[in-house]
Amino acid sequence: MAQCGDVPQIALADMDQKPSGASASTLFRIAGIGASMAFGAMVASLFALRPVTDGFAFELNAPTIVSFVLAATFAWFYWRMVARMATEKSPEHRKRKFMVFSLGLVLVGIVSFLYPLKFIPEEKRYDVFFGLALAMACIGGVGVVMWKVKKFLDADLKRSEEDVDA
Repeated sequence: MAQCGDVPQIALADMDQKPSGASASTLFRIAGIGASMAFGAMVASLFALRPVTDGFAFELNAPTIVSFVLAATFAWFYWRMVARMATEKSPEHRKRKFMVFSLGLVLVGIVSFLYPLKFIPEEKRYDVFFGLALAMACIGGVGVVMWKVKKFLDADLKRSEEDVDA
């Protein structure tokens, strides 16, 4: 009889196996669809922004729908490229193409973050930019800590592997 806290042995055996080609393909398909929808929605929301007297409003129109379709398609091809690079040996030209796509996604992300700032009233801009600078400093600090932890864990793993080999 199983008791509380017992771990089935089959579950432990399954964790050591690498995912099959079909499950990896399904994972990349789900990630690709999700990322495509999210990226399309983000870009479409930027195209839907319209200035009004007291800030901005969202207006659903033809350019919004077209931008959604184009951005979702871009993200879908990006994830197809990620899936191919994960499952196949990638030639150099595919890696360059991946870097260009990645740079494009980063640039669109930065623009999508900065574009709505134009709707901030002049008298509130200082406070908003001060808050953004503070947030960027905090995020940068967390990034540095995570990088240091990764370096520590990598060094510890290397040391433990050397101890096992010795």
